[in-house]
Amino acid sequence: MRFTKHMNAPNLYNMKLEHVALTVTDYNEIDQFYHKILGMKEVNNFVLDKVLANDIFGIEEETKVFLLQKDKLLLEIFLTPELCNPGFKHICISTTNREEIVKRAIQNSYRCLRLKRGNSDMVFVTDNSGNIFEVKQSNSV
Repeated sequence: MRFTKHMNAPNLYNMKLEHVALTVTDYNEIDQFYHKILGMKEVNNFVLDKVLANDIFGIEEETKVFLLQKDKLLLEIFLTPELCNPGFKHICISTTNREEIVKRAIQNSYRCLRLKRGNSDMVFVTDNSGNIFEVKQSNSV
């Protein structure tokens, strides 16, 4: 297989990795692996309500989420009683032109989900293999 530079994708925005989301089934794994092995610290936690979990990931269950950080690496760990397929796994990126990504995704028939959340919104774009990208707007990356 040979890859070539895509000539129709001008550099209209910059991107940065914000976080990677993973799922664990045992709370002790957070302490044993992520804290003790990787040296990560908990910077926040919250509960993802089942309506939002269903809208974004197709999983209708309230889920505890832990944000863990080590240096510039941020992981979003979803705690579930058993592994789900596809689960809560996603990659969050920030970009200087989120609307261009949304426009191009829609024009090319990719799933694009925009959800209102308070005074702002959340955008999720899914590729044809089921990989989910949370896309955040940023003034600089």
